[in-house]
Amino acid sequence: MSKIKKIRDVVYGFVFLDEQECAIIDHPVFQRLRRIKQLSLTDMVYPGATHTRFEHSIGVMQMASNMYDSIISKKPAKEILASLSLDEAGIKKYRKIVRLAALLHDIGHAPFSHAGEDLMPPLPTGHKRYKHEDYSIEIIKTIFKELIECHEGNSYSVTVDEVTALLGDSKVRSKAARLLLWRELISGQLDADRADYLLRDSIHLGVSYGLYDRSRLVSCMTLAKTETDDPAIAIEAGGWHVAESLVIARYQMFAQVYFHKVRRIYDHHIYMACKEILKKVKKNKECYPPPSKLDEYLKYDDWFMYSKIITGKAGSSGDIICNRKHYKCIYETQVRPTETDENNLLELKATYSDQESYLDEAHTSWYKLDKDIKICDGNGIQPLSEKSDIVKSMTEKPCQKRFYVIR
Repeated sequence: MSKIKKIRDVVYGFVFLDEQECAIIDHPVFQRLRRIKQLSLTDMVYPGATHTRFEHSIGVMQMASNMYDSIISKKPAKEILASLSLDEAGIKKYRKIVRLAALLHDIGHAPFSHAGEDLMPPLPTGHKRYKHEDYSIEIIKTIFKELIECHEGNSYSVTVDEVTALLGDSKVRSKAARLLLWRELISGQLDADRADYLLRDSIHLGVSYGLYDRSRLVSCMTLAKTETDDPAIAIEAGGWHVAESLVIARYQMFAQVYFHKVRRIYDHHIYMACKEILKKVKKNKECYPPPSKLDEYLKYDDWFMYSKIITGKAGSSGDIICNRKHYKCIYETQVRPTETDENNLLELKATYSDQESYLDEAHTSWYKLDKDIKICDGNGIQPLSEKSDIVKSMTEKPCQKRFYVIR
């Protein structure tokens, strides 16, 4: 019998791990996540924001497991899974796939998390850049292949393709509904990633903006059939308010924390500092190595970058970070800039054209209608955006702009 270990977590209390999961966590590539902060330099504003991708990844695995267990315990879900020819062994196998995908979903992050995303190299087409998900998929399929497929604890014959399929691996041809059904637990508007980071970030930062009723959310999750008779993860009708509260919690975290004017300018400074470091380390190539060069890419983490920053190899932005002498915001627009805002920005650009300045554009999607959360009322499915006037009003994409100058 596989030995079970347990660790304490700030959100869930005890998290239980089997031998295979422990082996993955103990791997040096996973341990690298201890050296990548979850929120980049947010601790420049909120001193408690020093938590890492390491604890978040373990937390997402636990959250995804809780969601999965709740879903399969429901009678409608059992009937739908039976229609997909998913027996008890199959249910246990997909639970394992979900856990591994959740555990490894962030394994490919660059230093300083999302602040390093724009330093990833261009795709061969040249129009877009690689994303951390591309690195995660490549790492899983190469570095973790043996630990996943050949470990003695792999009693359900899980393959790396089944794991990466839940991360959006375009090279996996499997279209099996019973596999892709669970992708919504890893990447969606009601996924375990979002559900974990809202709570975890709130706890570490000491704020209440991202808090919601976790137990209620998990207990209300189920499966339902869409109009095309496809299975989908949904929320029971009696719990739609908790789904709404999750969306609101995310909005508040972005508005109050992630879009904070000082936090945003430090994203710019760390980007510029890392760009300068890469320019020197890689001889004028101002980006990280591509996924095809993982051995080189995985050498980079926050510690490596900090070592260059404190030794003066990160240019003026490195000095700014060391001394906390960031650019100051002298103008900010509404969340949706008005014509007056745009005119004022043009005037500021002209006024400070011969000085160091930076125009920041903070944007995200509060709510995506193409991934509308599904509410199951027993007679069918209704989108959350139709039940909630609040959510319906959050479908536009905001873009708050700020103008910073050196002071």
